Amino acid sequence: MKIALKYSYNGSKFSGSQTQPNMLAVEDAINQALNHIGIYEPILSGSRTDKGVHALNQISTLHCGDFWELDRLKSQINRHLSPYISIKDIFIVDESFHPRFSAVAREYRYIIYHGEKSPFLSDFVYFYPNLDLKRLNLALNYFIGKQDFKPFYKVGSGEKSTIREIYKAYAYQISKTTFGLKRYNSKPNLTIIKFKANGFLRAQVRLMVANALKAASSDENLCEFIKLYRSQKPLTKIPAPSNGLYLKKVFFK
Repeated sequence: MKIALKYSYNGSKFSGSQTQPNMLAVEDAINQALNHIGIYEPILSGSRTDKGVHALNQISTLHCGDFWELDRLKSQINRHLSPYISIKDIFIVDESFHPRFSAVAREYRYIIYHGEKSPFLSDFVYFYPNLDLKRLNLALNYFIGKQDFKPFYKVGSGEKSTIREIYKAYAYQISKTTFGLKRYNSKPNLTIIKFKANGFLRAQVRLMVANALKAASSDENLCEFIKLYRSQKPLTKIPAPSNGLYLKKVFFK
């Protein structure tokens, strides 16, 4: 039978999600756990994440014997799995289901922390001074729609097309959080940037975040960002750090 795994992982412990020669990727760790219980077909994943990027709801598929009871299978995989990956659910899918090509949208979150730097948070947030939320959202709004995102992806990725459609791109802030030493804080401790699109180019989200953050730093930078954006040029070519990025959800037909 064909099954889908829904799982989360701490991307800081892996070279990325996709199997790579001589490196430990998320898929490698899951395949090793499957081999321990007699399943040798490698998994096929719905979305690729780079080194250091996390996932809350990644989806992968494979075939296994019909004799497996799904709750027991989940328990057995997690038993042999890296502590940095957790299978959340397993369900049967149709043979025509493809974790990548059946997907109609993907959603990401980028988490920015404005509090005091902490070694215990360094793998999971981007430490950044407080920012102007209004300017940030003005910049993010330019990404919405069906556009050519050639200026916002890692060159050499082998993409057939750089056109993508972004449905949502906005930021919001949280003022009360247990991340800080103080339980309640009058100033925002976190800024969350949300993106939803029919697909993303490699490093696109991180490059959009980096450009939007730089645009939000001043009125002059925002005007320069808008001017360059209309000319299909980025304000910066250096992507935001991977540790603040999370694959939130993959949407299917």
